[in-house]
Amino acid sequence: MHVARKSAPRFALLSLIALAACQDASQPTAPAAPEAPQAARSPVAQARLEAIFQRTSSEVLALPGTVFADNDEVAGKVVYGVENAAAMNGVRHALGRLGVDEADFEVRVTKPVVLAKSLRDEFRPTQGGIQIHFTQYVCTLGFNVDHPGGRSFITNSHCTASQGGTEGTVYYQPASNVNGTVIATEVSDPAYSRNLPGCPKGKACRFSDASRALYANAGTATLGEIAKPTALGSLTVGGTFSITEQGDVTSGVVNKVGRTTGRTQGSITATCAHTNVSGSRVHLRCQTFVAAGVSGGDSGSPVFQITSGDNVKLVGILWGGSSDGSMFVYSPISAIQTELGSFTATK
Repeated sequence: MHVARKSAPRFALLSLIALAACQDASQPTAPAAPEAPQAARSPVAQARLEAIFQRTSSEVLALPGTVFADNDEVAGKVVYGVENAAAMNGVRHALGRLGVDEADFEVRVTKPVVLAKSLRDEFRPTQGGIQIHFTQYVCTLGFNVDHPGGRSFITNSHCTASQGGTEGTVYYQPASNVNGTVIATEVSDPAYSRNLPGCPKGKACRFSDASRALYANAGTATLGEIAKPTALGSLTVGGTFSITEQGDVTSGVVNKVGRTTGRTQGSITATCAHTNVSGSRVHLRCQTFVAAGVSGGDSGSPVFQITSGDNVKLVGILWGGSSDGSMFVYSPISAIQTELGSFTATK
């Protein structure tokens, strides 16, 4: 059994671990023909609206809270989108000043258009599955928790400056060269022990590869959310999973979201497997194996089962995988709480 050691080419990816082991109508009628667009009935009207669109769009879109301008041929109006009702009056005032008749335009409240985010981008507030940076390495933020010690996040023990033992590692998100604000500081990372019951001779043992970092500002963290990529294997975030339950599972399909390979899923293939970490003396008791993809930097990924829709049950934290990236290993929730204390990760 072996482990790929962490490396650091430009926020290098963290360690990848290889492990042992209705009725018909009586008189059908043809569908009605679609109504012709109002503006299309009059080329002159269409040209007039296009002229209004070209003349006003740049000036209107310079106003705060505006989203888009569109010559809507179906509506027969120039349509302006704004983020909220407060922005409507400014648009109407500008159009009045530009001499546009109210019958020729419409102002609609619409959602703002934003750039699609990657798991490696900046998130405020933070959520599970996104990139974090410490020393010269990157890992994945596992999940946010309410803990007796304060709002915190859980990631891997090996995603600290020194695996095992609390030395106050500081974390940035997504990286210090993007945002130099320290978001959290490591406050709990139990030492590995040779005296743990069942620990093999010559090994240093624990029940989980997990640590806890306390947020500098609790308001920067959202409880009970995991970033949801748009597809399996994608890094583009299209929404969130909601953590509605937490606890161990022993079978079924589980998922993980990590900053390197995004969301992957597969079946649990082994539970309570005592596991050596290749290239080290580290031994982890009672871990879970999953037939799903992983790569370096996914360390710390939240592992969960989808229960319904976007609701999920949080089941553990990923810390390693096979050398070919076809299998990952995670520490169950119960093991994490044994070592870091009770916490709540649900909404």
